[in-house]
Amino acid sequence: MSKCAICGESLQERARICSVCGTSVAEGPVPVAAVVAAPVLEKPWTRLHLTDAPPAGKRFCLSCGTHYDPDYPDSFCRCGVELMSSEQLAGLMDKEGGGAKESAGPPRPPAGTRCLLLYGSDKKPVRYFPLEKDATLIGRLDAVEGVFPEIDLFAWLDEATARKASRRHVLILRSRANNTVHLRPLAGNTGTQIDADMVPALHDYPLEPGRRIILGGAVRFKFEIT
Repeated sequence: MSKCAICGESLQERARICSVCGTSVAEGPVPVAAVVAAPVLEKPWTRLHLTDAPPAGKRFCLSCGTHYDPDYPDSFCRCGVELMSSEQLAGLMDKEGGGAKESAGPPRPPAGTRCLLLYGSDKKPVRYFPLEKDATLIGRLDAVEGVFPEIDLFAWLDEATARKASRRHVLILRSRANNTVHLRPLAGNTGTQIDADMVPALHDYPLEPGRRIILGGAVRFKFEIT
């Protein structure tokens, strides 16, 4: 049985896509003509035509500029990019605007939630990411290469810091059988550190509360159960 070259998962016979990381087995990267690359914007909300706090309850696509009402059932835009809530966007606008508003830190998920806490380059908390899926990819959005991570570092960190991590850097795997969480560094990543130890790719490492994760020597997370 063959294995995925990116995440090491065993592949079913004649499988064309890895069921864990979504990598195409047969065709390789998505052809450039098949997708439109997301533009690099100085202010990511300029495409949304917003100059003030976004209207509450809506969700927004920072790539194509589409607005969605609360009854839209999906968490992703029709163009494939994960949507951002009005609260998330307002926080990003405050941060890019120079931090004029004092913040007590990012809102915490409900008690008992397994999550990753992302830290900025100033080592201050940026956002909690609840681990609600069986497989959560952390990396950088690249529409041309067909990479759409659940946690897109470009959306939350400055570009210089985000680029130190790989497009497909690590998977966070949640087991429903025993309710455990593991980290799997992917092939070709720019370096993955758990606490003080550098760890090789394509192995699974259990995550315990308080464990710190560093990607590419610059992107910092902490695993928590709130």
